[in-house]
Amino acid sequence: MSKKVNKGMLLRAVALAALTIGGAGVAFGDDTPPPTDNPPHGGRHNNDPAWAACKKQADDQKLQPGDARHEFMKTCLKSAKSSATPPATS
Repeated sequence: MSKKVNKGMLLRAVALAALTIGGAGVAFGDDTPPPTDNPPHGGRHNNDPAWAACKKQADDQKLQPGDARHEFMKTCLKSAKSSATPPATS
């Protein structure tokens, strides 16, 4: 009779340990970062405000894809980077 009791207690202990470990894994798995307001949309110009401003100007001027638009974007980005204020140092 004592072997049956020992096996039963062992099975209960193993089940309790499995539930405890499994519950901890679920709790750690729920630590996902909150969604951002402006998710990155891929490409090499991810969230670059200078590029977005130049693109808007090119769209406003109705420049078609091609050499003219490419040159406009290149000069606009150079201008935007050269006029950017350097970060404040403390």
